[in-house]
Amino acid sequence: MKKAAKITGITLAAALIILILLILTPFLFREKFAGIIKQTVNEALTTDMNFSEMDVSFFRHFPHLTVTLTDFSLISSAPFQQDTLIGAREVSFGVNLLSLVSGPVEITRMYIYQGKVLIQYTESGKSSFEVYSVSTDSAKVTDTVSSGSAAIKIGNIDFIQTDFTYSDPSIPLKMVAHGINYRGKSDLVSGDILRLTSSVKIDSFDLYFDNTPWLQSKPVKAELTTSINMNTLEMKFEKNNLFIKEIPFEFRGELTFRQNGYSFFIALFSMFGEEYLSGSLWLVSTNTLWLSAKADIKITLENWTKGFGVREMDLKGLFSMKLNARGEYATGQDPKSKTPDTVVLRIPDFTLTSKLTNGYFRYKQLPDAITGITFDLGVAASNHNYRTTTLKLENLKAEFLHNQIEGFIRLYSLTNLPIEAHLFTRLNLAELKKVVPLDSLDLKGILDFDLDVNGNYNPDRNLFPVTSLNLNLIDGSVQTKYYPHPVEQINVVAAVTNETGDLSGTRVSINPLSFSFEGNPFTLSADLSTPGNVRYNIVSNGSVDLARIYRLFSQEGMDLAGFISTDLHLKGTQRDAMEGRLDKLRNNGTLVLRNISLSSEYLPKPLILQSGVFRFRNDSIRFDQFDARYGESDITMNGYLNNVVNYVLADNQLLKGRFTFRSNYLL
Repeated sequence: MKKAAKITGITLAAALIILILLILTPFLFREKFAGIIKQTVNEALTTDMNFSEMDVSFFRHFPHLTVTLTDFSLISSAPFQQDTLIGAREVSFGVNLLSLVSGPVEITRMYIYQGKVLIQYTESGKSSFEVYSVSTDSAKVTDTVSSGSAAIKIGNIDFIQTDFTYSDPSIPLKMVAHGINYRGKSDLVSGDILRLTSSVKIDSFDLYFDNTPWLQSKPVKAELTTSINMNTLEMKFEKNNLFIKEIPFEFRGELTFRQNGYSFFIALFSMFGEEYLSGSLWLVSTNTLWLSAKADIKITLENWTKGFGVREMDLKGLFSMKLNARGEYATGQDPKSKTPDTVVLRIPDFTLTSKLTNGYFRYKQLPDAITGITFDLGVAASNHNYRTTTLKLENLKAEFLHNQIEGFIRLYSLTNLPIEAHLFTRLNLAELKKVVPLDSLDLKGILDFDLDVNGNYNPDRNLFPVTSLNLNLIDGSVQTKYYPHPVEQINVVAAVTNETGDLSGTRVSINPLSFSFEGNPFTLSADLSTPGNVRYNIVSNGSVDLARIYRLFSQEGMDLAGFISTDLHLKGTQRDAMEGRLDKLRNNGTLVLRNISLSSEYLPKPLILQSGVFRFRNDSIRFDQFDARYGESDITMNGYLNNVVNYVLADNQLLKGRFTFRSNYLL
């Protein structure tokens, strides 16, 4: 009995001593930790670090002694000084107890609770996390350690309910993750090999490429294993299992740094039911870039969109794709050119085939779908020459309501552009908004488009494919949210034809283009033929209120006002103008500009053209009553221009003329 009581007493005493140590130890080392933090901030950081209070305790992350900083913030480096790199309700550091006595103090664990991490890059590659001082020399570091600073040997790191944003406009890529719960552990396996194992759970993950969302609000789970050679910084992604919503992925890879570059390899595989997606990418970057890429995909879009949890749209159809690419990508000066322009010299040989059958696409918020979507796509290049690129888009079809699109395109080379194509569409533009979101645009009209092309295109060699293009728009209108009234009564009858395969056999006809805006009608008809000796017949009549039509198609940073009216009839040939047979030209009419006002972010004041009358006569334009104002300056010009037809229609032609310039005050 006495022995049992003695053991109980010793146990209680030991427990009491341990409890006292757990309570008192943090107080004993509180000042030491405060000194370490102050010294680290002053010597190691180039930006401001702040926190409201510091707590030292065994109980927050028992049994580890942790230093907790509340309301923590670390400011980003230039040029992002206005942003916070890391902000958190709490940041805690776990400390090796023995190092408190022997020194230096070892930080072995890190916990970030309810944090926000913002990593940003500029277009030139400047990052937001360059917050460490680079001026500290090795002697100073040694002295700092011996005097009682912290040695960072983090074996465990935890993120709890933390948000992460990564943005790099040069790629352009943006990733946003909300509600990250991450637990990572590092072990020195042997020699200099460090192995990282981690478990990640993300409540919501968004991925944007070129401001286009590719993934939105998708949960992610992952188990990751990575090994790092601490000498060479070689990284191996050994075993990595990833779930995006319900879709499983496995990937492995390797990153190796070379003397003048790097080598990167990653392979990805996913199987969902009996469908699969696999791919690999191998990059070797030295003075040039060598790559090998493969992909093999066979999926049912409906299953995968449901697996990814896509709620914004319905997708259906059987999609397949195969890609093989291998070779060097290089740029430089063209050895056959005397200009210093940089061009593509070599590309990897590649073949890409893709097919979609029974495709279906519908935005959930819209009443109708695009159905019957099919295509067969093949793209390839050989001999490391991009000019050998061929493209075949066959069996292109799609329809919605009573509208249809169908056709094919075959491009056999980028040299002389040998091309065959047939595209046909008949659209009721008013029905577009039933299948495609048109937030600020309301369209009406019946559009017919019919194109047949067969031949080569190379203007320098007088080649133009045999072409028949007809475009008809009947009773069209355009209405935007920026202005209460539409451009209406839009009618266009246009055609491009070539029956010979020679550039000189090309004819462009617009007969006519007409519209009405705010009660003002405008018409334009044009007939252009025989490039090289252009034969033209152009008639324009009507007026446009620039202020109102500019508001219709509002553009931020600019403003435009004023009126333009035309009464023109231009008819003749380029050769008659070049050879001085001006009596055969029938160019006459007027172009009147009135109260034109242009405001732009590039001009501190509006540029105002109070009046300008241009009179066309054969090969000359006479202008008078040309009065302009910019700020306090006034400008008046009168005169004429000659050789206008040649200047517009041909290269290397001089615009000639004479005018007087007057100003009462020029600032």
